[in-house]
Amino acid sequence: MDLLDGVIRSYDWGSTTALADLRGVAPSGVPEAELWFGAHPSGPSTFRTDGRDVTVDEMPFLAKVLAVDRPLSLQAHPDQQAAVVGHRREDEAGLATEDPQRCFPDACAKPEMVCAIGRFETLCGFRPVDEAVAAGTTLGLPEPVVDAVRRVDWSTVVAAVLASTPDDLADLLSAAHRIAASAPSSEEHRPAAEMVLRLAELHPGDPALLLVPLLRHLVLADGDALFVAPGVLHAHLSGLAVEVMAVSDDVVRAGLTSKHVDPTALAEVLRTDRVDVVESPTGPVHRYAAGQTEDQISEVGAALWRLTGDGIDIDLSDRRGPELVICTQGTALIGTAGDGPDLVVGSGEAAWIGLDDGPARMRVDGTVHRVTVGES
Repeated sequence: MDLLDGVIRSYDWGSTTALADLRGVAPSGVPEAELWFGAHPSGPSTFRTDGRDVTVDEMPFLAKVLAVDRPLSLQAHPDQQAAVVGHRREDEAGLATEDPQRCFPDACAKPEMVCAIGRFETLCGFRPVDEAVAAGTTLGLPEPVVDAVRRVDWSTVVAAVLASTPDDLADLLSAAHRIAASAPSSEEHRPAAEMVLRLAELHPGDPALLLVPLLRHLVLADGDALFVAPGVLHAHLSGLAVEVMAVSDDVVRAGLTSKHVDPTALAEVLRTDRVDVVESPTGPVHRYAAGQTEDQISEVGAALWRLTGDGIDIDLSDRRGPELVICTQGTALIGTAGDGPDLVVGSGEAAWIGLDDGPARMRVDGTVHRVTVGES
């Protein structure tokens, strides 16, 4: 059992203050997007006691705290088969692991569970067909795109959008401006129009804007969680969240980014056979069920719990593997049956509990996210 020192990843969509505020430290002056806890080779955590890197055996999952200040790219992640095929293909092509053209640095699926800290906003998955057809028609999407939506042929929808013309995009923006200027009570598609215009300010001329009216816009409240299955198009828009996933950094981008977009790889990984719902916690101690079938736990490598309140005591003795405790508010005290003092986990810190640490207990005064292996 030990505290972990995580790794800050700086991307342009990150916040200059949120992760610093969470950890109670002075801002670094650069956008801080992700705080990683795990064993991924591009950013392994270290044990506080001796500075040793965490291994995959000690942490068979990857957990992050996201700080989204501006929208991420529209993207999807591979399932296991697509990850293996894509990784091998890019290896054979001689792409280095850090090559910006690379989509599959890891031969591993990347399903994700995201749990909001406060308000968290995202686009995730396609809307129901009737809603998508109505929104697409009203916002002036090309008829071949709308027709493919009617036929529930989402792969064709994405391919047609990414091959669209500047005139198609101009029609969308013209309709979006018209609808956004209408009275709020008179136009049901005003939120979609405003989202298009919001993203167009950041990514003018990007054909992926034509996908925005077809996507679900979700606003998660504090503690709400969403499972993002492999192949599901999504773009996180704003807020703080804890994210748990397999040990993988694979990502295939569809647009709304200055980074590499690979339509061919996107067609290979895209999946539209699943729509996940937002799950809200039902009490001070909550294990999220969304997306957590045994097969999905095997893919992600973990299940997620949230504990929030004062004076919550929980027994951690019946562990099936290593566990991680991330504190996002207040403190957690973790102790074992030995005579040593409790480990104190403060806001923005994480503690690792090994399978061989013996019987353990935890007291929470605040909010923690507990990541476990399997059904413990």
